[in-house]
Amino acid sequence: MAKRRKNKTGKGIGIVIGLLALIAALYFGKDAIIGAFTDKPAAPVSGGEVQFHFIDVGQGDAALIRTEAGDILIDAGTNSSEDELKAYLNSLGVTDIEYAIFTHPHEDHIGGADMVLNTYNVKRVILPNATATSKTFERMMDAIEAEKCEVIEAKPDEIFTVGELTCTILAPISKSYSETNNYSVVIRAEYGETSVLFTGDAEVDSEEEMLARYRLKGMLDCDLLKSGHHGSNTSSSQEFLNAVTPTFAVISVGEGNTYDHPKQETLAKYEAMGMTIYRTDKEGSIVFTTTGGEPVKK
Repeated sequence: MAKRRKNKTGKGIGIVIGLLALIAALYFGKDAIIGAFTDKPAAPVSGGEVQFHFIDVGQGDAALIRTEAGDILIDAGTNSSEDELKAYLNSLGVTDIEYAIFTHPHEDHIGGADMVLNTYNVKRVILPNATATSKTFERMMDAIEAEKCEVIEAKPDEIFTVGELTCTILAPISKSYSETNNYSVVIRAEYGETSVLFTGDAEVDSEEEMLARYRLKGMLDCDLLKSGHHGSNTSSSQEFLNAVTPTFAVISVGEGNTYDHPKQETLAKYEAMGMTIYRTDKEGSIVFTTTGGEPVKK
């Protein structure tokens, strides 16, 4: 179980809070005090709704799937964005995470993994068969061991469920890649008639393998695509997009990043196919909801 840290408030802070409460009471009444000093998380998911949160973590990836039966986290942003990620999860009232999927061992996807593992009750972790020598990767693995999380190796065609939500692992397929991005765990999430494809940083090599394995099965077609590799031109091949045919594309990307992501040629492909494009560098965190039909942006 994850450890819960207690808040330790000193006398000085207590005095300041008391004065603020008194001022609020004098000017605005008791209701203002409650609103000012009570951290109210968002209402829990209910009514058969599923939410897909694409969290703004700068030049990195972090997504949360919320269901009545539990939450799934896909990636955890950068080291420098972990405070923002924690604040976002706390604002939703997240305490338990049924599955944490860390798609591949690059810092912009696992930077906040140790924070997530140490802060929340993460029941299972899904990882690809890929390692790194970075301190970020070591901290993640140390936290997994310390919290005694169940670790599941990502294998194609494996299925896991949370309530009525079904997730299928589509990649990685090969056991050896020259580029770490191609080890990215790719997840197809389905709820009713809604389908969402989370592609991590999977590049053309992985896309070609998924096309060979899943195109004829219709497993790549989806309503919503989390753009591969932040909209880079190393992902989103035309052949892959022709099989995916999403209505919406979400690009998780940092404003003014040094990689010039998303690439103009990738955006041009999306636009030519009539996709509606949303970007975290322009809109901040992006949320879609569904009750089993076409997903709707909040």
